[in-house]
Amino acid sequence: MNYNEIKVGILILLAGALMAACTAQPAPEDPSSVNGMVLRATMPDGVSKTALAPKENNVYKVLWKEGDRISVNGTLSEAVAAEDDGEMAVDFTVNGSLSAPYNVLYPGTISANVISLPDTQNYVADSFDPAAAASFGVATKSGDAFVASLTHFCGILRFALNGSATLSKIELNSLGSEKLYGDFTISNFGTGAFSGGSAGTLTYSFGSGLQLSSTDTPIYVAIPAQTYASGIEALVYQSDGAFMRLKFWGSGNELSPDDIIEFDSKTFAAGRTENLFSIAELNAEAGGEPTAAPPSITVATYNVTRLDDDNRPAAATSGDSNGKIARPENAIVKDCAEMQAALGQAIYNTAADLIGFNEIGDGMYASGQAYSLQDMAEDQGASYTWKLNFPSSKSSGNYHYSNGFAYKSSVLTLEDSGRAWLRANSNSYSASSDSDSGSPNRYVVWGLFTHKVSGKQFYFFVTHLPTYSQDGGNGTSNLNMSGGVNAFAASKTAVNRRILVGDTNSAPGHKSEAGYNKLKEYWSDSYEAVNAAGNLSSFYQIYSGSQSGTGEDFLYSIFQFCKNHPERRIDHIMTQGSCTATSYRTIRTTYEFGTGDDAVTCAPSSHLPVVCTISLD
Repeated sequence: MNYNEIKVGILILLAGALMAACTAQPAPEDPSSVNGMVLRATMPDGVSKTALAPKENNVYKVLWKEGDRISVNGTLSEAVAAEDDGEMAVDFTVNGSLSAPYNVLYPGTISANVISLPDTQNYVADSFDPAAAASFGVATKSGDAFVASLTHFCGILRFALNGSATLSKIELNSLGSEKLYGDFTISNFGTGAFSGGSAGTLTYSFGSGLQLSSTDTPIYVAIPAQTYASGIEALVYQSDGAFMRLKFWGSGNELSPDDIIEFDSKTFAAGRTENLFSIAELNAEAGGEPTAAPPSITVATYNVTRLDDDNRPAAATSGDSNGKIARPENAIVKDCAEMQAALGQAIYNTAADLIGFNEIGDGMYASGQAYSLQDMAEDQGASYTWKLNFPSSKSSGNYHYSNGFAYKSSVLTLEDSGRAWLRANSNSYSASSDSDSGSPNRYVVWGLFTHKVSGKQFYFFVTHLPTYSQDGGNGTSNLNMSGGVNAFAASKTAVNRRILVGDTNSAPGHKSEAGYNKLKEYWSDSYEAVNAAGNLSSFYQIYSGSQSGTGEDFLYSIFQFCKNHPERRIDHIMTQGSCTATSYRTIRTTYEFGTGDDAVTCAPSSHLPVVCTISLD
């Protein structure tokens, strides 16, 4: 049976409430002050105060346990003795001078009107954390004893989970900013009106871990009884940090003090999102499954064109009518602090989980080197795990066509990685030999990643292919190596989810398009996929190109040189298999080089970082 939710009552009777209900005589008027009092606590049959008795007639019974104490106007009672543990009637003795009204709090506290709920609750099998079992009420005189019928401060959410995961914690957030823990001040003990509490995430801890099984495990979390205007989100974490997202009450809900809200049981699946409140609307009779948004990652590609003396020895001296602007003589990465900062800022601005890099120069691929790419990015606040040392076979240490990547280890786990050389004369590759791999050598770097939240795996490929004029001057090498990339990617069969990034030196609508078209025999172009879905911003449609160029002319004017030049869109992100690009953008970080009349607005590389959101379907 599927259902939205079941509200069941929590029954708690403090003092002689049952006894009072059995007599027709009214209670006498309360004295204005007393020197001590006895509150008789009477409970229905049950086990202990911290365990919920089995549900009967849609009611969970909450009973007393050894050590329980109440307080009246901030004066603590004596504790429940061992012989009264689990009893349905307990006499609480409160010593001291007390004045009406006699406001009662459980658990007992020296405060007259403050209930404190912890920011971390702990798992208790088949029950809720006693630290969150708060109640309040007003004591009145009945015969020779005082009685009080307490009201729960919290309602309880009951999750039932099964599966094979080991859970570490749950994080709850109220989407309407209602407070879930902290110090709450009761302003009216009759109506329960309160204020206060602390903003933030309520954590429910499983200590050393809770191992799920094929049988449902119930979990009870207590939260203040109030209106939750926009609902609640619960992130259920397994031991490796991956989580499942539970969302409910999206349109709001009022949680009553005597409610335990029961939700349909769920099989834990990291990366899955379930809208529990709407589960009945998506049952089999309605022709659907529970809401499940596929996880996604942000992927970028960036040719950083290191611009040093080895790579581009001569400075451009003039611009031209196409918008090319002269590169100042010392505007090279090893000499220009502004360029280094902008390069790091461009990487930071991608906000990507995974970035592929091209043209990583010698002295650039490791922290501490002369102009380390990692150090430049980290100086600007970017935090990644770097794997750039995939050098060419040249013993000289010349890395100027090197590829590599950086990834956020909080999001992704790298399972394996490597490199294969591409062939200039065939659609083939080799993991061991650079024979016929072009001049300079061309290859593809790969990594197998696991998305921590969802557990889904994918292959990631980074390449940099020759230009149309290289290796023969007719685009043959670019075409053959594009086929080699396809063949190599297809050889990786552990999972059917692949992402390719890099500078392919090939673009649609250009004489170099043969290589691009060869890639598209196997891959889907993210730019085209996002555009076809109607999700490509007009800005990125207009400015579709990278700042590609050769020789001594370096192209700093993004807006002049890239506008309406789709043939310059040579940096690509492509997908294959069970993954889909859902967004596309480029990063347009610039910096000012020089001063006064000599100042020029520059981009840190002749290429723009390309960024896509990719769903792992």
